[in-house]
Amino acid sequence: MMAHAAFVLVLMAASILAGVVGFILLEGKEIEDAVLHSAYMLSGLGLLEVPNSFAGKLFIGFYGLYASMFFLAAFGIIFAPVVHRILHKLHLD
Repeated sequence: MMAHAAFVLVLMAASILAGVVGFILLEGKEIEDAVLHSAYMLSGLGLLEVPNSFAGKLFIGFYGLYASMFFLAAFGIIFAPVVHRILHKLHLD
């Protein structure tokens, strides 16, 4: 289970890095603001402020969709060993 959690942490770091790059390039944010915005979006808390540019609005839309899918995938990856173990205890394949 620790390996699965470590994989999700690496994937989360890469996702935040992608968000940071998008916020810096498309919205002109400073790095600390870009990290904060990316972390808020990825955690599901939403936007801190509405973007100014059209490209920034598109990026926020697609990054928000990605963040929702990331949450579901991360939940599945972390709890897959638990569900697998329960299925073995119940003798289900």
